[in-house]
Amino acid sequence: MFWSFTSHCSNSKSLKRCQGCFHLAACISGDRLSTNNITQSEDRILLNALAFVLGQLGSAANTCLKYRASNLEMMEGTHKEDLLERWMKEDLITTLDEGEQIVQHLVNVVLLESFQNGRSIRMPEEIRKELLNFYKGEMNPILLVQLDGIGLTEAPKNEAWEEANEMYLMSNKISKLPDNPNCPLLSALFLQVKSLPQSLSKLVQLQKFILRSCELFKELPAEIGKICHLEVLDLEETEIKKLPVTVGKLTNLTSLKVSFYLSANGNRNNNPSNRIIPQNVISGLFQLEELSIDVNPVDERWNETIKDLLKEVCCLNRLHFLKLHLPVAILLNDLRNLSWMHFRFIVGNHLKRIISRLPHDSIEFEEQESCLKYVNGEGIPTVINQVLQHATAFFLDHHLTATSLSEFRVKTMENLKFCVLQECNEIEAIANANDMDDSDVILQSLEYLSVYYMKNLRSVWKGQSLRWTSLLFLKVLKPYSCPQLTTIFTLGLVQNLNNLEELVVEDCPKINSLLVCPDKPSWKRWYLPKLKKMSLHYMPKLISVFGGEWISQSLEWLSFYDCPSLKILSPGVVHSSKIKVITGEEDWCSALKWRGSEGLKSRNLDDIFIPIERDIDLRTQLAAISDQLQAQMQITEPTKQSGGPGVKAGTSSKQNQLA
Repeated sequence: MFWSFTSHCSNSKSLKRCQGCFHLAACISGDRLSTNNITQSEDRILLNALAFVLGQLGSAANTCLKYRASNLEMMEGTHKEDLLERWMKEDLITTLDEGEQIVQHLVNVVLLESFQNGRSIRMPEEIRKELLNFYKGEMNPILLVQLDGIGLTEAPKNEAWEEANEMYLMSNKISKLPDNPNCPLLSALFLQVKSLPQSLSKLVQLQKFILRSCELFKELPAEIGKICHLEVLDLEETEIKKLPVTVGKLTNLTSLKVSFYLSANGNRNNNPSNRIIPQNVISGLFQLEELSIDVNPVDERWNETIKDLLKEVCCLNRLHFLKLHLPVAILLNDLRNLSWMHFRFIVGNHLKRIISRLPHDSIEFEEQESCLKYVNGEGIPTVINQVLQHATAFFLDHHLTATSLSEFRVKTMENLKFCVLQECNEIEAIANANDMDDSDVILQSLEYLSVYYMKNLRSVWKGQSLRWTSLLFLKVLKPYSCPQLTTIFTLGLVQNLNNLEELVVEDCPKINSLLVCPDKPSWKRWYLPKLKKMSLHYMPKLISVFGGEWISQSLEWLSFYDCPSLKILSPGVVHSSKIKVITGEEDWCSALKWRGSEGLKSRNLDDIFIPIERDIDLRTQLAAISDQLQAQMQITEPTKQSGGPGVKAGTSSKQNQLA
């Protein structure tokens, strides 16, 4: 039953959309909802599920949801505290505790998503669109014109603008706006165009102007300065060459986000007219709370602009979010009060290829609260260590001299939760006890650690045992493409990792076993008790997963690929009764020896083994399997809670085989 439902959604986006909708209704109703007769379109499934869920919400939750459904910030994400304060200000809730409960309930039923460890909230795009449709008749006096993503090639006619309060024209093919729009009530405009007319100044009531992802939009007209009520101006992922000086007249701006494009004469930095941002523009925007500036790192105009800009930024007393590229680390000395500001800093000169190699990690990195990316560094400037005291995320890319992360004063990184290392070819160990005192506690808040393309990395941890709170909260560990790496875990390290939930090791050809333990303990002990997901790929010398030791009873996912020397799965690895999926090549699985684990093989291997095809991209296959497993769990869990018959926990490998 489950697999026929997921096959109805042929791609991963549709799958997630449908499984989420079904889960909405199922998890709230507590009743068993059958998927046998689902033949409706995906839109109808979503609308029906939403109608059911919204009917079960209390009036306060419905009011809050209705009021914010049209707010683009809710789709992109907003700090939960800010959201609750707005609800209080608008009398939608009476106490912050009431708001907390409403937010948590909306998250539980997947109408909202939480991220940044629950500190921020956003609304999925598909949910937002359907909510706008659902509430359309109840949202007056706010008149919404929602025409995003329907393939328009021309802007709506003048009459559509006359009464609109909010106009959504994103994801269309509109090249320009009407030359003389009459829209006295318009307060929010979301669009993607190539150019703006001079009549832009007639949008006198506009408070929010979103021009995102307009790759052909190259010039912001000077008339923008006449929209005196503007509070939000978003020009991210555009290709404008510079800001007009008239932006300085927008004294009501609370949020400014802009991306700049390198023009043909972009390196002529001796002429003030070639500055990306004219002097004294930013300092005049004294109500700014958010400032985000993306630049091409090779644009030499920025090297001159940034020096004056930092002085102006320091005058903005309300600023609580700042995103900047700083060509050299010493410029960080011009910033202050980072302890109460959220930031995204890229420090160092680099090419724009950086994030593209790590698409998933880059997205998660950007979602962290305060991020520092240090690129092409040499040595470790004191100011970098000072910023790291406040950072929750650190991306170290292509450092030229560091031999371990310990050199960055890891004992002072008390807030660091997310860390990515890439192409730091002198690093031999992530942490080196020889660089620390015996009493040092390191990385006690770290939850996520991934390393990529580290040519000389030998081990994750080098030296004596850790203090017991070091790395205590690490949940995810992912080493990729480290040709000299031989040691993932030592006994001293693995004893600290009681909260590790996911381990991915890929393209590390020298590893024989994940655990290197010359003197094995004489007693039986469980390691990594919370580990749920383990993936081992492209490891030709892997002989033993964990050296015969026993690991997590919580293990649900085991993925193997191109591990030809791994011929035995010991009971210490596959004993968990919670295992739902084992993946690998079919011929590899057939040749496996189940020494001491014959019970698993005879009991349910056919139900949980999913073969990996060699002629299909590995990550594509694993993503599809993961989506299917997640959908199955979402449908099964509400059914179990209701006491009704459950959905079958597994299907045969033939049914699961990817087309």
